[in-house]
Amino acid sequence: MKLKVTRKRVAIVILLIIIVPIIYNKVSGKIAAAIQAKLNSIPKEVVVDTPHTEDVFINAEATGRVEAKYSVDVIARVPGFLIKKFFKEGDFVKKGQMLFQIDPREYQIEVNNARASVNQYSALLTNAQQELDRANALIKEDLISRSDVDSSLATRNQNKALLDAARQQYELAQVNLSYTNIKSPIDGRIGKVNITEGNYVTATSGSLVNISSTDPVYVAFSLKSDDFVSLLRASDRFKDVQVQVQFDEGHWYDKTGTVDFVDNQIDKDSGSINMRAVFDNEKGWLVPGNYMKVKLIAPKMVQYMTVPQACTKGDPMSGYYVWVVQDNKAVRRDIKVSDSINNNWIVTDGLNPDDVIVVSGIQNIAAEGQKLKTIDNAEYQKTLKAENEKDNK
Repeated sequence: MKLKVTRKRVAIVILLIIIVPIIYNKVSGKIAAAIQAKLNSIPKEVVVDTPHTEDVFINAEATGRVEAKYSVDVIARVPGFLIKKFFKEGDFVKKGQMLFQIDPREYQIEVNNARASVNQYSALLTNAQQELDRANALIKEDLISRSDVDSSLATRNQNKALLDAARQQYELAQVNLSYTNIKSPIDGRIGKVNITEGNYVTATSGSLVNISSTDPVYVAFSLKSDDFVSLLRASDRFKDVQVQVQFDEGHWYDKTGTVDFVDNQIDKDSGSINMRAVFDNEKGWLVPGNYMKVKLIAPKMVQYMTVPQACTKGDPMSGYYVWVVQDNKAVRRDIKVSDSINNNWIVTDGLNPDDVIVVSGIQNIAAEGQKLKTIDNAEYQKTLKAENEKDNK
């Protein structure tokens, strides 16, 4: 029997092809939702506990740079030709050690001339004082007029002022002569010479050479605001915080530094604060300009709330959260963590000490609001221990 194909039958077939999947999807979705709802209504077993408190030593790490306590650019204080150098580049020099000499001849001549002026005005003052003394003696006998005494007094005072000026000029000439011997102002390591012998130098010629002190030295670094606050809580304003530095190859410097500078505000752009520690550097191992790992350790223990890392979900970028049990239902709780200790996160915000958190079985929680059957962690650990002992027998 041959089935007659008509437009009506074709339309019915097409309609069935379209409608049947839609009906199937709706029905299957409702069935799946009903099944899921039934599953969600069945409490899932989880192990719960409250956050723990631990006493921990606070430490923080940063990257620091070694700096000289004193760094001095040696410049010429009087103009002249640089005629001699008295050191080897890279040497350690002592305060007061001779470094350079500027041609002293013209400055020696100025000293000689100034000394001659002092002698000249000294002689004139002596003569004027004698004239004044004679005038004072004669006026008592009315042998000279008062104006003659006043004239002698003026001459004496004038020569006294000229002598004072000559002495000042002589002292200045001696100072300028001393500046031709350029000496080290500090103890330290001397660098590369910038201007060599034979050049004419002045105060505007710039640095002849740089000297950096080597013992003690500074290590400057920036500390994140959170670490700064944590260390501040666990110390006496950083006075008793120990500072350690590590070389690139991995070993730690054998001396401990102390914080000697804390800036007065946190940088608004970086969210960190500038600090500095001072280190003894007798052997010269800490070289200015070198970058080092810095570790700060507070002396006091601070009590922190902790939760097992295994019971948290999330990541450092999006943040961490835990499941809290309220009315036998799962509730998501976002938390802030600062550091880890013994496989536990230190929680700084988001939890209360009496919160009941899921520490095991978090894989059984599909969504917030799911019903839970809780098992106390202490009892759970006892059961595990008993089972292990039984298996070992």
